[in-house]
Amino acid sequence: MDLEKDELVISVEAFECPVCLMEYQPMEGVVLHECLHTFCRQCLANTVEFSEEAELVAPQVYEQHLAKSIALAETNIGNAFHCKSPDCKGWCIYEDNVNTFRCPAIHEGLNCKQFQEQLNEDSPTSVEAKRTKEMLKEMVDRGEAMNCPTCQVVLMKKWGCDWLRCSMCKTEICWVTRGPRWGPNGKGDTSGGCQCGVNGVKCHPKCNYCH
Repeated sequence: MDLEKDELVISVEAFECPVCLMEYQPMEGVVLHECLHTFCRQCLANTVEFSEEAELVAPQVYEQHLAKSIALAETNIGNAFHCKSPDCKGWCIYEDNVNTFRCPAIHEGLNCKQFQEQLNEDSPTSVEAKRTKEMLKEMVDRGEAMNCPTCQVVLMKKWGCDWLRCSMCKTEICWVTRGPRWGPNGKGDTSGGCQCGVNGVKCHPKCNYCH
């Protein structure tokens, strides 16, 4: 009964593996929970590796190992971006022409502004909403995100040009100065905004000069 609580039950007696028909000593095999048959480690490992269905372990154990595999794959992919919401499993592989990542687990049925407004409403009573709201604030404080100067939606920039466009109100923004790209008359108005490139001068020493 106690062994049923263990994820892996090691054989305690000598046995013959029913797959490779080799003789093995105690502690060299694994006993399956459901049928109590004993197999050598290598044969069992090969069965798991080449099986197309997860039939040898409990669903919970399978999900744990699947999560580890996904996390490992994400870590090894250089152009991966993970959802910043706490405990969210959403992630994507981004390319040059991908500017928006909408996590289906978090943003389903909501745009960014609606989602952030919902966080503000739920944070007094929801621990998860409070954690997400605090996480967004910390990212803004660290300079990893910013509030749109027009609609206040939190925006992030993974890499690339210091020019970006708010996904909600479409305001063109300078990432370095955290302000509008253009003046009050809109696109092309160099009388205000970050004024990058006016008279050949950067808007800020850290600007990439790409906008």
